[in-house]
Amino acid sequence: MVKTSVLAALLCLSATMTMANEPINLESTMKTMGFAFKQAAEATTPADALPFLEKLHRLTEQAKLAPLPADKATVFTEGLDKVLAELVLAKQAVASDDMPKLQQHLKQVDALKQQYHKERRFSFWQLIFGKY
Repeated sequence: MVKTSVLAALLCLSATMTMANEPINLESTMKTMGFAFKQAAEATTPADALPFLEKLHRLTEQAKLAPLPADKATVFTEGLDKVLAELVLAKQAVASDDMPKLQQHLKQVDALKQQYHKERRFSFWQLIFGKY
């Protein structure tokens, strides 16, 4: 019984370490972020939005660790930092049970998303030659 438990723990640790070494898939992370954002925006109370805000915060931190195109890394990191700042303010609105303030911060997150997604567009030459 003890051997089985130790073996199971080692397997879990091994799987976790393997996942930690894999590069972060930015596209998949962003899609999950979009879904978490949608759920937070559709919440009827600040308390209902909190788990989604926390998930969005974790995913945004994770996105900062993803490999980014060298020519746009600074801009994308700046955008993610701005999103994180808005999420902190959104969580403060949840703590004070202020739904209008929460919605205001979520609208700002959405505006930042739109602004920085425009930065993601590639030139014709980047598409042809694969320079991400």
